[in-house]
Amino acid sequence: MKKQKKQLIILLAVLVLLAAAIPGVRYLNERREEAETAEAEQEGSVIIDAAYEDVVKLSYDYEGVNYSFEKSDDVWHSVEEDSRNIKEYSIKSMLSGVAPLTALQVIEDVTDLSQYGLDDPERTISFETASASYILYVGDHNALTGTYYVSMPSENRVYVVEQTVVTRFNQTLEDVAETAEADEGQAESGEESESQGSDES
Repeated sequence: MKKQKKQLIILLAVLVLLAAAIPGVRYLNERREEAETAEAEQEGSVIIDAAYEDVVKLSYDYEGVNYSFEKSDDVWHSVEEDSRNIKEYSIKSMLSGVAPLTALQVIEDVTDLSQYGLDDPERTISFETASASYILYVGDHNALTGTYYVSMPSENRVYVVEQTVVTRFNQTLEDVAETAEADEGQAESGEESESQGSDES
């Protein structure tokens, strides 16, 4: 009898401990979920899941001028002036903001795009991969938050993005093209290498 009472007391003690632990476990789970949510919000939402390496065409507007580029055999060229060599790091820098594209906030069910300067956007950024094409309309700049509003065709969503996503494209053809001096320097470097090779032989 005493043994049964002892077992019952132990069982009741275990149940009490478990009951006391449940709120603590629940609290920890809630804190973990909140942390995961906050982390997801901080990271933003990936709107365009594309990689720079896959992009083969790029076009954008800047100061009323449209600039277009194409990649052939891993080399970028200007569509307007095919003879101009384009600095790959310049193209990569621009595309790094949109391929992939991450939005800080997604505004759903937008009925009036004019609120965000997207009813008649002044700038357009477009690019293509081998399997997909993307068009981004650029709206107003929010100076208070340092962000831009952008949208995509046939969508009633507005995306809030870092201002660098747009300002990366504030470059003219002259900004992204190799200079004549650089081309000559590369040519001279090649000639010197050939000369050194001849001397050694």
